[in-house]
Formats: sequence, structure tokens, C-alpha cells
Amino acid sequence: MKIIIVLIFTAISFLANCQSKPTVPNLPKINKSETKTKSSSSSVSVQNSDSSYSFKATFDSDKNDKVKRMLMDHLDEKYLIAKGEVLIWKKMDADEIVYSVTFKNGSLRMHVDKELSSGNAVREFEKLGNKLRETISND
Repeated sequence: MKIIIVLIFTAISFLANCQSKPTVPNLPKINKSETKTKSSSSSVSVQNSDSSYSFKATFDSDKNDKVKRMLMDHLDEKYLIAKGEVLIWKKMDADEIVYSVTFKNGSLRMHVDKELSSGNAVREFEKLGNKLRETISND
């Protein structure tokens, strides 16, 4: 009989402990003026056909310096026209545009005419476009 009473008492004690609420530690209060949320948006569009290669991108202004540096490193300075904050590289062959690149704050456009460009030049623009896409999308 004592064993039955001990078992019943143990079972009741066990069930009573299972019903108690767990203790939750107090979380520190966050001052809303200290929290900063950063939202970013970027868009990259690439069109690669038999006759042309086009790259269009919009991005946050904090990426301007990286994108500008990449363009300055990869494009020939003799085709550069600076109009204030806008940088334009334009290579002409007679009256036709071989390639044009326009960079302004948060925006980039590149267009290459494959029929007027050498295969090596086209491949270099495609590589540059891939590097720019990674830089714009990942940072």
C-alpha cells in the first residue's frame, strides 16, 4: 500500500511540474533611435544577342565608387567624356557607335555593337558586365 501511495504522489508531483510555465528571461529594451535598418535596391538587366550586347543597371549610391573604379580600370580613357557627374565612354567607327557606356549616380548603361567590335572586345565587355553584376547584386 505504501508503494502505491508513493507512486501516486510521484505521478501527481510529476504532472504538477509539467504544467508550470517556463521562465523567460527579460530581454533588453531597444531604443528605437539606435536601430537602423538599411534597405537597398538594385536591378541588373543583360541582353546578349548575335548582333549586340546591352547591360543596364540601377543601384544604391553607396556602390557608385566601386562601379566607377571598375569602369575606369577596364575602359579606355581616350573615349571618356565627362559631363559633370556623368561619365560617357563612346567609341565611334566612321559615323557608327562601336560601344557606348554611360555612368551616372546609381545608374549604368552599356551597349556594344558586335558587328562593329572585335570578338575580344565583346568578350571583355561580357566579363566586365559579369563583374559589375556581381558587385551591384552582392554588396
